[in-house]
Amino acid sequence: MVGARRGTKNLWMPAGLLGYAPAMPIANSRTMGWLRAFVGVALVVAPEAPMRLAGSEEPTGASVLLMRTIGIRDLVLGLGAVAAARSGVAGDVGRWNSAALASDSLDTVVSLASFRSIGKRDAWAAAALAFAFVCGDLQARRTAPTE
Repeated sequence: MVGARRGTKNLWMPAGLLGYAPAMPIANSRTMGWLRAFVGVALVVAPEAPMRLAGSEEPTGASVLLMRTIGIRDLVLGLGAVAAARSGVAGDVGRWNSAALASDSLDTVVSLASFRSIGKRDAWAAAALAFAFVCGDLQARRTAPTE
């Protein structure tokens, strides 16, 4: 039987679940940082693109500026997380992870709270995207180095 450890009660257990193979984290601090930085650059360079996906109306100058500032925020958080992950200083990694988690958690809550002004579909879509980053942030915190 491939993957089963001899002498165990459950011979049907795959080897990875018994500790033979190391767990590969789906998201770590560096990966989340690069992903966030990429999203930030995309929002700075082409802020109209996500607004056109919503399809409700043509983006205004104010909404384009808002998307660019969100992009700058994500770029700074992402590059900070990458720099902290590269430094290997546990406290720095934890602080940047916490900042990103707070930002994404608040984005999720605010997205859900704004369904009256932007519509249910767009509110749920924005909340789902932010929540995906919350999940990645939490995974990165679990795999971050400890002091």
